[in-house]
Amino acid sequence: MIATSQPQEIQKIIEKYKKQHDTAEGGYLEIVLASGGSLSYQDVMSMPVTAIQRLVEIINKRTEDQKAARAKRR
Repeated sequence: MIATSQPQEIQKIIEKYKKQHDTAEGGYLEIVLASGGSLSYQDVMSMPVTAIQRLVEIINKRTEDQKAARAKRR
């Protein structure tokens, strides 16, 4: 598909693939955290920086959601 595309189309295809990749990676990280899976230091150090950033965002969001849930119970 990319080999027969024009430059403008190639950029759109790459952006589409990146978005799909980011969505899948975020889903995988959500599953790891929700299932109680553990990440070792080596796991984190071998992750790309963007994946680590996404992991931190997910952890922060989960923490905020837990705080909000506790506040509602009070």
